[in-house]
Amino acid sequence: MPIRRLPNLQNSGSIRSQNLGEYGVIDTNSIIEANSERFQTLEQLRNEFVDYIRLRLGDQIVDVELDKEHYELAIKQALVKYRQRAQNATEESYVFLDLLPETQEYVLPDYIQEVRKVFRRGIGSVTGTTASQFEPFASGYLNTYMLVAGRVGGLVNYELFTQYQELAMKMFGGHINYTWNRVTKKLSIVRKMPGQTRDRFSVASITADGTQAGSTITIVLSQPKPVVANDLLIIRNCPNENYNEQYVIQTVSEDSLTITVTALNNLGFASVTGADLEATFVHSPQIDGYTESVLLWVYNTKPDEVLLADSMVRPWLQEYSLAFAKTILGQARGKFGSVAGPQGAGQLNGASLLQEAQAEMERLEEELKRFYDGSMPYTWITG
Repeated sequence: MPIRRLPNLQNSGSIRSQNLGEYGVIDTNSIIEANSERFQTLEQLRNEFVDYIRLRLGDQIVDVELDKEHYELAIKQALVKYRQRAQNATEESYVFLDLLPETQEYVLPDYIQEVRKVFRRGIGSVTGTTASQFEPFASGYLNTYMLVAGRVGGLVNYELFTQYQELAMKMFGGHINYTWNRVTKKLSIVRKMPGQTRDRFSVASITADGTQAGSTITIVLSQPKPVVANDLLIIRNCPNENYNEQYVIQTVSEDSLTITVTALNNLGFASVTGADLEATFVHSPQIDGYTESVLLWVYNTKPDEVLLADSMVRPWLQEYSLAFAKTILGQARGKFGSVAGPQGAGQLNGASLLQEAQAEMERLEEELKRFYDGSMPYTWITG
């Protein structure tokens, strides 16, 4: 009996995969083309969902009164409900954050849902991206385990070394305390990283062409400084607190004295002049340099296209979108008990649609509790 081979299998029976190219070098162009054919765009996925809902409601057989906006709302609400209830809607990742001088608050992207921990590169306050220190215990550990041929250190030495590192981090600022607001996406570092006062720029005047967010702020420096467009600029100690923000420089004059930025807040006043400027200064992190780069352990939401294409999540989202669309259709039809026709009044099924949709939503939410979507079950919690 002849053996039927699948089209993606080679003669040897192994799976045919993307060729790395000559001498094992990855052919970037071919991989991009392959991925573009493999993965659907968000618009294509949404259109498939709309077709699924529309045809399940009997469109093209009977008249379905829903518009495009109703289908989009049903898909959106399914994603909202799933992200609220399912662990599989988020993923663990790591991102780097450059800490700036004299800056404690940082606004992270909207897709960051939780910040678990902040990791430093060193074990103490004097260890950063540029600072260096000699630590004899670490050097002895390196010598014992790596540099001396034929010698193997014991597990006790390794345990002592790791405990030493943990104690040093507790005593000398190796751990960074912080607060995280998941609504405003604001990460507040409970520590002010020191800045360099020699790089602070004194200000001659600050004016704006309006008082609303989005207005153009013009900053005139007392002396020229080597900043360029797209650099960061931070205003400090301004009596009008609405000006004290971190900006992206829009333009810089030829003499490097006049800088324009875009207002991020409602300013209240269109200018800051006179005695109010005595304590006001600006500085640029590109000139000051970042004080330290830290690693954030975070959980971020998966993009819409990933959830809509996930084989474990897609059926749940389809059914919940359909149930939500039924609630919209049921509420609309429920306003009329019947509709006039050539052979008498026709009964509308608004009440039955609402009842059916409610039962389906409860069933689907119960499925999430049983992790049908591929989410990880709960683990043991001590304490």
